[in-house]
Amino acid sequence: MLFKFEDFKAYLFRKSVKMFNLYQHMKSGDTKEQKEPETTGHDRFYQERSRSSYRKKKRGGACRRAQSAAEFNPESVAAANKRDAFRIRSVSTDKEESEEENSERTPLVAQKIDSLAKLLFNKSIMGSGSGKSSPSEPTASPRLAEQSMESSVALAICNEYLSHSTRYSMISSLNPIGSRASKKWFAIHDNSIKADRLLILTPLSSKCPIEQNEHSRELIMELFRALHHPYIYPVLDLELCNGHALAVLPYNSRGSLKDLIYKSTWSDEYSRKYGSTGTGLPPTQVARFGRQILEGLLFLKEKGFPPFRHLHSGNVMVQNGVARLCGLENTLIGATPRPPARSAALERVETLSLGHVLFEMCAGADTDLTLLPDLANNYSQVVDIIEMLFGPHPPNLHELLLCELFRKIDLREMKGSCLPNFSQRLSRSCLSLLGEVARRQQTPPRRAPGSPGTPPTRRRYVQLDQDYTEEWQW
Repeated sequence: MLFKFEDFKAYLFRKSVKMFNLYQHMKSGDTKEQKEPETTGHDRFYQERSRSSYRKKKRGGACRRAQSAAEFNPESVAAANKRDAFRIRSVSTDKEESEEENSERTPLVAQKIDSLAKLLFNKSIMGSGSGKSSPSEPTASPRLAEQSMESSVALAICNEYLSHSTRYSMISSLNPIGSRASKKWFAIHDNSIKADRLLILTPLSSKCPIEQNEHSRELIMELFRALHHPYIYPVLDLELCNGHALAVLPYNSRGSLKDLIYKSTWSDEYSRKYGSTGTGLPPTQVARFGRQILEGLLFLKEKGFPPFRHLHSGNVMVQNGVARLCGLENTLIGATPRPPARSAALERVETLSLGHVLFEMCAGADTDLTLLPDLANNYSQVVDIIEMLFGPHPPNLHELLLCELFRKIDLREMKGSCLPNFSQRLSRSCLSLLGEVARRQQTPPRRAPGSPGTPPTRRRYVQLDQDYTEEWQW
Protein backbone atom coordinates (compact mmCIF):
# COMPACT_ATOMS: atom_id res chain seq x y z
CA MET A 1 0.00 0.00 0.00
CA LEU A 2 2.87 2.33 0.79
CA PHE A 3 4.43 1.52 -2.60
CA LYS A 4 1.27 2.50 -4.49
CA PHE A 5 0.95 5.78 -2.58
CA GLU A 6 4.53 6.73 -3.49
CA ASP A 7 3.87 5.94 -7.16
CA PHE A 8 0.72 8.08 -7.16
CA LYS A 9 2.59 10.96 -5.51
CA ALA A 10 5.35 10.80 -8.16
CA TYR A 11 2.70 10.75 -10.93
CA LEU A 12 1.05 13.93 -9.61
CA PHE A 13 4.42 15.66 -9.44
CA ARG A 14 5.26 14.80 -13.07
CA LYS A 15 1.80 15.96 -14.19
CA SER A 16 2.13 19.33 -12.42
CA VAL A 17 5.57 19.94 -13.96
CA LYS A 18 4.23 19.15 -17.42
CA MET A 19 1.27 21.52 -17.05
CA PHE A 20 3.54 24.28 -15.71
CA ASN A 21 5.82 23.99 -18.75
CA LEU A 22 2.76 24.06 -21.01
CA TYR A 23 1.33 27.30 -19.63
CA GLN A 24 4.73 28.92 -19.20
CA HIS A 25 5.17 29.57 -22.97
CA MET A 26 1.65 30.84 -23.62
CA LYS A 27 1.07 34.61 -24.05
CA SER A 28 -2.19 36.44 -23.87
CA GLY A 29 -1.45 38.58 -26.93
CA ASP A 30 -0.88 35.69 -29.38
CA THR A 31 -4.55 35.39 -30.28
CA LYS A 32 -4.95 39.04 -31.21
CA GLU A 33 -3.44 40.57 -34.31
CA GLN A 34 -2.17 44.11 -34.06
CA LYS A 35 -3.34 45.99 -37.12
CA GLU A 36 -2.44 49.51 -38.18
CA PRO A 37 -5.42 51.86 -37.83
CA GLU A 38 -6.89 53.18 -41.04
CA THR A 39 -5.98 56.78 -40.28
CA THR A 40 -3.21 59.16 -41.19
CA GLY A 41 -2.71 60.35 -37.65
CA HIS A 42 0.98 59.49 -37.57
CA ASP A 43 4.18 59.90 -39.55
CA ARG A 44 5.90 56.58 -40.07
CA PHE A 45 9.15 58.19 -41.26
CA TYR A 46 9.71 60.57 -38.33
CA GLN A 47 8.77 59.80 -34.73
CA GLU A 48 9.83 61.84 -31.73
CA ARG A 49 10.02 59.93 -28.47
CA SER A 50 11.40 60.95 -25.14
CA ARG A 51 14.88 59.69 -24.39
CA SER A 52 13.89 58.56 -20.92
CA SER A 53 11.50 55.94 -22.30
CA TYR A 54 14.44 53.94 -23.71
CA ARG A 55 16.42 53.93 -20.50
CA LYS A 56 15.79 51.87 -17.42
CA LYS A 57 15.34 53.76 -14.23
CA LYS A 58 18.23 53.43 -11.83
CA ARG A 59 17.47 51.62 -8.65
CA GLY A 60 18.07 53.52 -5.46
CA GLY A 61 21.06 52.44 -3.44
CA ALA A 62 20.84 50.85 -0.05
CA CYS A 63 20.25 53.13 2.91
CA ARG A 64 23.33 53.95 4.87
CA ARG A 65 23.55 54.29 8.65
CA ALA A 66 23.97 57.84 9.95
CA GLN A 67 27.19 58.57 11.80
CA SER A 68 27.13 59.31 15.49
CA ALA A 69 28.75 62.37 17.08
CA ALA A 70 31.66 60.27 18.40
CA GLU A 71 32.58 59.13 14.86
CA PHE A 72 33.12 62.65 13.45
CA ASN A 73 36.64 63.97 12.94
CA PRO A 74 37.31 66.78 15.50
CA GLU A 75 39.39 68.79 13.01
CA SER A 76 36.63 68.79 10.34
CA VAL A 77 34.05 69.82 12.96
CA ALA A 78 36.20 72.77 14.05
CA ALA A 79 36.71 73.88 10.42
CA ALA A 80 32.96 73.72 9.77
CA ASN A 81 32.24 75.86 12.85
CA LYS A 82 34.73 78.51 11.63
CA ARG A 83 33.09 78.63 8.19
CA ASP A 84 29.63 79.05 9.74
CA ALA A 85 30.82 81.88 11.94
CA PHE A 86 32.39 83.70 8.98
CA ARG A 87 29.22 83.26 6.88
CA ILE A 88 26.97 84.68 9.62
CA ARG A 89 29.29 87.67 10.11
CA SER A 90 29.44 88.45 6.36
CA VAL A 91 25.66 88.17 5.94
CA SER A 92 24.99 90.58 8.81
CA THR A 93 27.51 93.11 7.40
CA ASP A 94 25.94 92.99 3.92
CA LYS A 95 22.50 93.41 5.44
CA GLU A 96 23.54 96.54 7.30
CA GLU A 97 25.08 98.04 4.14
CA SER A 98 21.99 97.26 2.06
CA GLU A 99 19.73 98.85 4.70
CA GLU A 100 21.79 102.03 4.60
CA GLU A 101 21.61 102.18 0.80
CA ASN A 102 17.87 101.60 0.84
CA SER A 103 17.35 104.35 3.39
CA GLU A 104 19.28 106.77 1.17
CA ARG A 105 17.34 105.82 -2.00
CA THR A 106 13.89 105.68 -0.42
CA PRO A 107 12.99 109.39 -0.90
CA LEU A 108 13.98 109.34 -4.57
CA VAL A 109 12.02 106.16 -5.28
CA ALA A 110 8.97 107.50 -3.46
CA GLN A 111 9.07 110.73 -5.49
CA LYS A 112 9.26 108.80 -8.78
CA ILE A 113 6.33 106.57 -7.79
CA ASP A 114 4.20 109.58 -6.80
CA SER A 115 4.91 111.43 -10.05
CA LEU A 116 4.13 108.33 -12.12
CA ALA A 117 0.86 107.75 -10.24
CA LYS A 118 -0.22 111.38 -10.78
CA LEU A 119 0.55 111.13 -14.50
CA LEU A 120 -1.49 107.95 -14.95
CA PHE A 121 -4.35 109.38 -12.87
CA ASN A 122 -4.54 112.58 -14.95
CA LYS A 123 -4.37 110.57 -18.17
CA SER A 124 -7.25 108.31 -17.11
CA ILE A 125 -9.37 111.36 -16.14
CA MET A 126 -8.77 112.99 -19.52
CA GLY A 127 -9.78 109.81 -21.34
CA SER A 128 -12.87 109.01 -19.26
CA GLY A 129 -14.20 112.52 -18.63
CA SER A 130 -15.18 113.29 -22.23
CA GLY A 131 -15.67 109.72 -23.34
CA LYS A 132 -12.92 110.11 -25.99
CA SER A 133 -9.22 109.53 -26.08
CA SER A 134 -6.75 112.40 -25.88
CA PRO A 135 -5.65 114.02 -29.16
CA SER A 136 -2.05 112.99 -28.57
CA GLU A 137 -2.90 109.27 -28.51
CA PRO A 138 -2.95 107.51 -31.90
CA THR A 139 -6.28 105.95 -32.77
CA ALA A 140 -6.46 102.27 -33.68
CA SER A 141 -6.30 101.64 -37.43
CA PRO A 142 -9.20 99.86 -39.16
CA ARG A 143 -6.76 97.22 -40.39
CA LEU A 144 -5.81 96.20 -36.85
CA ALA A 145 -9.47 96.00 -35.85
CA GLU A 146 -10.18 93.84 -38.90
CA GLN A 147 -7.27 91.51 -38.08
CA SER A 148 -8.43 91.10 -34.49
CA MET A 149 -11.93 90.28 -35.72
CA GLU A 150 -10.57 87.71 -38.19
CA SER A 151 -8.50 86.12 -35.44
CA SER A 152 -11.56 85.87 -33.18
CA VAL A 153 -13.61 84.24 -35.95
CA ALA A 154 -10.79 81.79 -36.74
CA LEU A 155 -10.45 80.86 -33.07
CA ALA A 156 -14.20 80.25 -32.83
CA ILE A 157 -14.13 77.97 -35.90
CA CYS A 158 -11.19 75.98 -34.51
CA ASN A 159 -12.86 75.59 -31.12
CA GLU A 160 -16.01 74.35 -32.80
CA TYR A 161 -13.97 71.82 -34.80
CA LEU A 162 -12.11 70.62 -31.69
CA SER A 163 -15.33 70.35 -29.69
CA HIS A 164 -16.56 67.60 -32.04
CA SER A 165 -13.34 65.61 -31.65
CA THR A 166 -12.00 64.00 -28.50
CA ARG A 167 -8.62 63.42 -30.10
CA TYR A 168 -7.34 67.01 -30.27
CA SER A 169 -7.29 69.81 -27.71
CA MET A 170 -6.29 73.45 -28.11
CA ILE A 171 -2.95 74.68 -26.76
CA SER A 172 -2.61 78.24 -28.10
CA SER A 173 -2.85 80.39 -31.20
CA LEU A 174 0.36 81.20 -33.07
CA ASN A 175 1.73 84.24 -34.83
CA PRO A 176 1.11 84.73 -38.58
CA ILE A 177 4.12 82.62 -39.53
CA GLY A 178 3.14 82.26 -43.20
CA SER A 179 3.02 84.64 -46.14
CA ARG A 180 -0.77 84.38 -46.50
CA ALA A 181 -2.56 86.89 -44.32
CA SER A 182 -5.79 84.89 -44.44
CA LYS A 183 -4.21 81.78 -42.91
CA LYS A 184 -4.37 81.23 -39.16
CA TRP A 185 -2.10 78.93 -37.19
CA PHE A 186 -2.75 77.08 -33.94
CA ALA A 187 -0.87 74.64 -31.75
CA ILE A 188 -2.97 71.65 -30.64
CA HIS A 189 -2.31 68.45 -28.71
CA ASP A 190 -3.04 64.94 -29.95
CA ASN A 191 -4.44 63.11 -26.92
CA SER A 192 -4.25 59.67 -28.54
CA ILE A 193 -0.46 59.58 -28.99
CA LYS A 194 0.48 62.41 -26.60
CA ALA A 195 2.10 64.65 -29.25
CA ASP A 196 1.74 68.27 -30.34
CA ARG A 197 0.31 69.09 -33.76
CA LEU A 198 -0.08 72.13 -36.00
CA LEU A 199 -3.57 73.23 -37.03
CA ILE A 200 -3.85 75.48 -40.12
CA LEU A 201 -7.09 77.30 -40.94
CA THR A 202 -7.51 78.45 -44.56
CA PRO A 203 -10.61 80.11 -46.06
CA LEU A 204 -12.03 78.35 -49.10
CA SER A 205 -12.41 80.06 -52.46
CA SER A 206 -14.77 79.42 -55.37
CA LYS A 207 -12.07 77.27 -57.03
CA CYS A 208 -12.33 74.55 -54.41
CA PRO A 209 -13.46 71.35 -56.18
CA ILE A 210 -14.10 69.41 -52.96
CA GLU A 211 -17.59 69.19 -51.55
CA GLN A 212 -18.19 69.29 -47.81
CA ASN A 213 -19.55 65.79 -47.19
CA GLU A 214 -18.43 62.52 -45.65
CA HIS A 215 -17.65 60.85 -48.99
CA SER A 216 -15.20 63.62 -49.91
CA ARG A 217 -13.48 63.24 -46.56
CA GLU A 218 -13.07 59.49 -47.13
CA LEU A 219 -11.46 60.15 -50.52
CA ILE A 220 -9.10 62.72 -49.00
CA MET A 221 -8.04 60.29 -46.29
CA GLU A 222 -7.46 57.59 -48.90
CA LEU A 223 -5.28 59.98 -50.87
CA PHE A 224 -3.16 61.06 -47.90
CA ARG A 225 -2.70 57.45 -46.77
CA ALA A 226 -1.28 56.68 -50.21
CA LEU A 227 1.07 59.68 -50.11
CA HIS A 228 3.30 58.39 -47.30
CA HIS A 229 6.86 58.96 -48.47
CA PRO A 230 10.19 59.96 -46.84
CA TYR A 231 10.25 63.21 -48.84
CA ILE A 232 6.57 64.14 -48.41
CA TYR A 233 5.45 65.97 -45.26
CA PRO A 234 2.25 64.15 -44.22
CA VAL A 235 -1.17 65.72 -43.81
CA LEU A 236 -2.67 63.96 -40.80
CA ASP A 237 -6.21 65.25 -41.22
CA LEU A 238 -8.19 67.62 -43.46
CA GLU A 239 -11.69 68.85 -42.63
CA LEU A 240 -13.93 71.31 -44.50
CA CYS A 241 -16.39 73.24 -42.35
CA ASN A 242 -17.91 76.72 -42.27
CA GLY A 243 -16.26 77.72 -45.54
CA HIS A 244 -12.77 76.94 -44.22
CA ALA A 245 -10.28 74.11 -44.54
CA LEU A 246 -8.67 72.81 -41.33
CA ALA A 247 -5.47 70.85 -41.90
CA VAL A 248 -3.60 69.00 -39.13
CA LEU A 249 0.14 68.58 -39.67
CA PRO A 250 3.01 67.31 -37.52
CA TYR A 251 4.63 69.85 -35.20
CA ASN A 252 8.17 70.56 -36.45
CA SER A 253 10.28 72.65 -34.10
CA ARG A 254 13.09 72.97 -36.66
CA GLY A 255 11.00 74.94 -39.13
CA SER A 256 11.20 75.07 -42.90
CA LEU A 257 14.03 75.32 -45.40
CA LYS A 258 13.52 79.08 -45.49
CA ASP A 259 14.06 79.24 -41.71
CA LEU A 260 17.29 77.29 -42.16
CA ILE A 261 18.53 79.70 -44.86
CA TYR A 262 17.69 82.85 -42.91
CA LYS A 263 18.66 81.41 -39.48
CA SER A 264 15.27 82.44 -38.07
CA THR A 265 12.85 81.01 -35.53
CA TRP A 266 9.92 79.33 -37.21
CA SER A 267 7.31 80.66 -34.74
CA ASP A 268 8.10 84.36 -35.33
CA GLU A 269 6.00 86.54 -37.60
CA TYR A 270 6.64 86.24 -41.30
CA SER A 271 7.36 89.95 -41.75
CA ARG A 272 10.12 89.84 -39.11
CA LYS A 273 11.78 86.54 -39.96
CA TYR A 274 13.04 87.24 -43.46
CA GLY A 275 13.86 90.94 -43.43
CA SER A 276 17.63 90.49 -43.76
CA THR A 277 19.67 88.51 -46.26
CA GLY A 278 20.11 84.84 -45.53
CA THR A 279 23.16 82.60 -45.69
CA GLY A 280 23.85 80.20 -48.53
CA LEU A 281 23.99 76.51 -47.70
CA PRO A 282 27.01 74.29 -48.42
CA PRO A 283 27.11 72.86 -51.99
CA THR A 284 26.72 69.28 -50.79
CA GLN A 285 23.63 70.20 -48.76
CA VAL A 286 22.14 72.08 -51.74
CA ALA A 287 22.61 69.03 -53.93
CA ARG A 288 21.12 66.67 -51.35
CA PHE A 289 18.07 68.84 -50.67
CA GLY A 290 17.55 69.37 -54.41
CA ARG A 291 17.60 65.63 -55.08
CA GLN A 292 15.16 64.96 -52.22
CA ILE A 293 12.75 67.64 -53.48
CA LEU A 294 13.04 66.17 -56.98
CA GLU A 295 12.21 62.68 -55.67
CA GLY A 296 9.16 64.04 -53.86
CA LEU A 297 7.88 65.73 -57.03
CA LEU A 298 8.36 62.56 -59.07
CA PHE A 299 6.48 60.54 -56.46
CA LEU A 300 3.52 62.94 -56.60
CA LYS A 301 3.52 62.73 -60.38
CA GLU A 302 3.49 58.91 -60.28
CA LYS A 303 0.48 59.01 -57.94
CA GLY A 304 -1.50 61.18 -60.34
CA PHE A 305 -1.26 64.28 -58.18
CA PRO A 306 -1.81 67.55 -60.12
CA PRO A 307 1.22 69.78 -60.80
CA PHE A 308 2.46 71.12 -57.48
CA ARG A 309 2.29 74.90 -57.93
CA HIS A 310 2.99 75.71 -54.26
CA LEU A 311 6.66 74.71 -54.19
CA HIS A 312 8.90 77.26 -52.44
CA SER A 313 11.40 77.21 -49.59
CA GLY A 314 8.67 77.90 -47.02
CA ASN A 315 6.83 74.73 -48.08
CA VAL A 316 9.87 72.48 -47.66
CA MET A 317 10.19 71.16 -44.11
CA VAL A 318 13.57 70.00 -42.79
CA GLN A 319 13.68 67.06 -40.36
CA ASN A 320 16.93 65.32 -39.42
CA GLY A 321 18.65 66.70 -42.51
CA VAL A 322 15.85 65.56 -44.85
CA ALA A 323 13.83 67.92 -47.06
CA ARG A 324 10.09 67.08 -47.25
CA LEU A 325 7.48 68.74 -49.46
CA CYS A 326 4.71 70.46 -47.53
CA GLY A 327 1.48 72.25 -48.42
CA LEU A 328 -0.27 69.53 -50.44
CA GLU A 329 -3.62 70.63 -49.04
CA ASN A 330 -3.28 73.95 -50.88
CA THR A 331 -3.56 72.16 -54.22
CA LEU A 332 -6.66 70.20 -53.19
CA ILE A 333 -8.61 73.21 -51.90
CA GLY A 334 -7.73 75.36 -54.92
CA ALA A 335 -5.60 77.96 -53.13
CA THR A 336 -3.98 80.61 -55.32
CA PRO A 337 -0.22 80.04 -55.71
CA ARG A 338 2.43 82.69 -55.14
CA PRO A 339 3.26 85.15 -57.97
CA PRO A 340 6.27 83.28 -59.50
CA ALA A 341 4.17 80.17 -60.06
CA ARG A 342 0.86 81.90 -60.67
CA SER A 343 1.66 82.93 -64.26
CA ALA A 344 3.83 79.93 -65.20
CA ALA A 345 2.60 77.19 -67.52
CA LEU A 346 1.53 73.97 -65.84
CA GLU A 347 4.09 71.86 -67.68
CA ARG A 348 6.93 74.13 -66.45
CA VAL A 349 5.70 75.25 -63.02
CA GLU A 350 7.44 72.52 -61.03
CA THR A 351 10.83 72.89 -62.72
CA LEU A 352 10.73 76.69 -62.45
CA SER A 353 9.79 76.50 -58.78
CA LEU A 354 12.66 74.09 -58.21
CA GLY A 355 14.99 76.59 -59.87
CA HIS A 356 13.83 79.33 -57.48
CA VAL A 357 14.46 77.05 -54.48
CA LEU A 358 17.95 76.11 -55.73
CA PHE A 359 18.87 79.78 -56.21
CA GLU A 360 17.64 80.71 -52.72
CA MET A 361 19.64 77.89 -51.16
CA CYS A 362 22.80 79.18 -52.88
CA ALA A 363 22.39 82.97 -52.57
CA GLY A 364 20.28 83.25 -49.42
CA ALA A 365 17.90 85.64 -51.20
CA ASP A 366 15.11 85.69 -53.77
CA THR A 367 15.89 84.88 -57.38
CA ASP A 368 18.03 87.42 -59.23
CA LEU A 369 19.65 85.89 -62.32
CA THR A 370 22.19 88.71 -62.53
CA LEU A 371 23.90 87.22 -59.45
CA LEU A 372 24.60 83.87 -61.12
CA PRO A 373 28.18 84.80 -62.17
CA ASP A 374 28.99 85.57 -58.53
CA LEU A 375 27.69 82.15 -57.45
CA ALA A 376 29.58 80.18 -60.11
CA ASN A 377 32.75 79.94 -58.02
CA ASN A 378 31.15 77.95 -55.17
CA TYR A 379 28.12 76.44 -56.93
CA SER A 380 29.28 75.75 -60.49
CA GLN A 381 27.09 72.69 -61.10
CA VAL A 382 24.04 74.23 -59.43
CA VAL A 383 24.41 77.39 -61.54
CA ASP A 384 24.46 75.28 -64.71
CA ILE A 385 21.18 73.61 -63.72
CA ILE A 386 19.57 76.96 -62.82
CA GLU A 387 20.52 78.37 -66.22
CA MET A 388 18.93 75.37 -67.92
CA LEU A 389 15.76 75.64 -65.83
CA PHE A 390 15.27 79.31 -66.72
CA GLY A 391 16.34 78.84 -70.33
CA PRO A 392 14.09 78.55 -73.40
CA HIS A 393 14.10 74.73 -73.37
CA PRO A 394 14.14 73.61 -69.72
CA PRO A 395 14.49 69.90 -68.87
CA ASN A 396 11.68 67.97 -67.24
CA LEU A 397 11.86 66.21 -63.88
CA HIS A 398 13.09 62.89 -65.26
CA GLU A 399 15.84 64.60 -67.25
CA LEU A 400 16.97 66.50 -64.16
CA LEU A 401 17.38 63.20 -62.38
CA LEU A 402 20.13 62.25 -64.86
CA CYS A 403 22.24 65.33 -64.14
CA GLU A 404 25.60 64.71 -62.51
CA LEU A 405 24.72 66.90 -59.52
CA PHE A 406 21.71 64.76 -58.54
CA ARG A 407 22.79 61.39 -59.90
CA LYS A 408 25.55 60.83 -57.34
CA ILE A 409 23.42 61.62 -54.25
CA ASP A 410 22.87 58.67 -51.92
CA LEU A 411 19.25 58.45 -50.79
CA ARG A 412 19.63 56.62 -47.49
CA GLU A 413 15.97 57.24 -46.55
CA MET A 414 14.81 55.10 -49.51
CA LYS A 415 16.71 52.07 -48.28
CA GLY A 416 15.59 49.50 -45.74
CA SER A 417 13.00 46.76 -45.44
CA CYS A 418 10.69 48.75 -43.15
CA LEU A 419 9.50 51.13 -45.89
CA PRO A 420 5.89 50.76 -47.07
CA ASN A 421 4.84 49.82 -50.56
CA PHE A 422 4.97 52.99 -52.65
CA SER A 423 3.05 51.36 -55.54
CA GLN A 424 -0.30 51.53 -53.73
CA ARG A 425 -3.06 52.26 -56.24
CA LEU A 426 -5.84 54.76 -55.82
CA SER A 427 -9.49 54.04 -56.46
CA ARG A 428 -11.24 55.48 -59.49
CA SER A 429 -13.21 57.88 -57.28
CA CYS A 430 -9.99 59.30 -55.84
CA LEU A 431 -8.45 59.61 -59.30
CA SER A 432 -11.60 61.37 -60.46
CA LEU A 433 -11.20 63.87 -57.62
CA LEU A 434 -7.58 64.53 -58.61
CA GLY A 435 -8.67 64.95 -62.23
CA GLU A 436 -11.22 67.57 -61.19
CA VAL A 437 -8.51 69.44 -59.26
CA ALA A 438 -6.22 69.35 -62.31
CA ARG A 439 -9.03 70.55 -64.58
CA ARG A 440 -9.65 73.56 -62.34
CA GLN A 441 -5.96 74.45 -62.60
CA GLN A 442 -5.93 74.27 -66.39
CA THR A 443 -9.16 76.19 -67.09
CA PRO A 444 -9.81 78.94 -64.54
CA PRO A 445 -13.46 79.96 -64.26
CA ARG A 446 -14.47 82.90 -66.47
CA ARG A 447 -17.24 85.29 -65.68
CA ALA A 448 -19.38 87.03 -68.21
CA PRO A 449 -19.22 90.84 -68.17
CA GLY A 450 -21.88 92.32 -65.94
CA SER A 451 -22.88 88.98 -64.41
CA PRO A 452 -22.90 88.55 -60.65
CA GLY A 453 -19.96 86.81 -59.05
CA THR A 454 -21.49 83.37 -58.56
CA PRO A 455 -19.19 80.42 -57.95
CA PRO A 456 -19.05 77.80 -60.72
CA THR A 457 -20.91 74.55 -60.41
CA ARG A 458 -18.90 71.71 -58.97
CA ARG A 459 -18.39 68.56 -60.93
CA ARG A 460 -19.41 65.43 -59.08
CA TYR A 461 -16.99 62.55 -59.12
CA VAL A 462 -17.90 58.87 -59.37
CA GLN A 463 -18.58 57.04 -56.13
CA LEU A 464 -17.12 53.55 -56.35
CA ASP A 465 -15.64 51.38 -53.65
CA GLN A 466 -13.66 49.10 -55.95
CA ASP A 467 -9.94 49.78 -56.55
CA TYR A 468 -8.50 49.69 -60.04
CA THR A 469 -4.88 49.07 -61.02
CA GLU A 470 -4.73 51.54 -63.87
CA GLU A 471 -2.25 54.39 -63.68
CA TRP A 472 -3.21 58.02 -64.08
CA GLN A 473 -1.77 59.39 -67.33
CA TRP A 474 -0.93 63.03 -67.93
